[in-house]
Amino acid sequence: MARDLRVDRTPRIIFVASEVLGWKTYARRMRAALAARSDVVHEVFSWQPPRLATLPVKRHGGGSFSRLMRPLDPILAYQSYLGREIRNALRRMRPDIVHVAAHWPAAAFASKPGAPPYTLALDCTRHGINALSPKPVWSAADLAREARLFRGAAHLFPMSEWAGASLTAECGASPDAVTICPPSVDLTAFAPPRQREGIPNILFVGNDFERKGGRRLVKWVEGPLAGRCHLHIVSHDPAARITGRYVTAHGPMAQDRLFLELMPRMDLFCLPTALDMSPQVLAEAAAAGLPAVASDLGGIGELVRHGVTGLLVTPGDEAGFVRALDRLIGDADERALMSVAARSHAENALNADRTYGTVVDRLVALTGHGSAAVGGMGAGG
Repeated sequence: MARDLRVDRTPRIIFVASEVLGWKTYARRMRAALAARSDVVHEVFSWQPPRLATLPVKRHGGGSFSRLMRPLDPILAYQSYLGREIRNALRRMRPDIVHVAAHWPAAAFASKPGAPPYTLALDCTRHGINALSPKPVWSAADLAREARLFRGAAHLFPMSEWAGASLTAECGASPDAVTICPPSVDLTAFAPPRQREGIPNILFVGNDFERKGGRRLVKWVEGPLAGRCHLHIVSHDPAARITGRYVTAHGPMAQDRLFLELMPRMDLFCLPTALDMSPQVLAEAAAAGLPAVASDLGGIGELVRHGVTGLLVTPGDEAGFVRALDRLIGDADERALMSVAARSHAENALNADRTYGTVVDRLVALTGHGSAAVGGMGAGG
């Protein structure tokens, strides 16, 4: 693609939107933020890699067998066959700047001659994953590849201070190139909590039932907490189809029904996850005014303020989780205070209008308000 000069015109932003796991919510919010702006021209390239194409690609989770069967660094995969559609889309769209969420797909074009400037949204770094895992998941070469991708970005939008600190301290990114953008919600989508009587209701939402700690939570509710609370499970994972005297499994649930019907009838949210970074569901729980009991790892401590909007527990500390749940189950006054604080935290720090508006503002600024000279990618797959 030939290089051209684009002067005094509306900046053209391309959003490469991952449609995988929790990034679907980010993609939906980012689309809305771009569509609300009259000062940009934008296109969205929705991206979900074909399942067969990802079979050899390494993932965060999984044990030694998984790493043996999935040896390929996803950055290398995107630089070659997995990034072909993204490269073709950018040649066609000719952007001034590209915003990519999550970050690995940017490897499809970042190192190509004449590539447009790019920004990245991310919830973690590989250094962060290695720190959370019993055994390192990513090799030194893998870490170096990702760090180069970060350093080449025009700007970085980590979801937490935890991830931001890793970008600067371990990946060599400039602090000036980092803006924290936490998981955020449309506050108008949530109904206020309802007055209710009876034993407290605990809500669990998670599609990876085992990793998110759902099975252990069932054990606590049916064991040491039996008769003092009732657990409601929302999940499409077949492993979550559990029946019990104090457990109701709802299966998958549409967001509007979850936010408007089920959440207002709950008293607590619990996420005893074994591995997470900045779960969107904790921002949603805060917006619903639900005190949360959650694992203290990754960026979770920035979504749940310990002792203020909920309680944090060391991952794997089953007795600690039971104590935390027991404390809030037995103290309606503390739950009420935390409910108000959680909603306030969502309004002040997890507001989608503010968060995604900040991202678009930065993208526009990086284009020089449409007066920057921007190139295009050369030919080649």
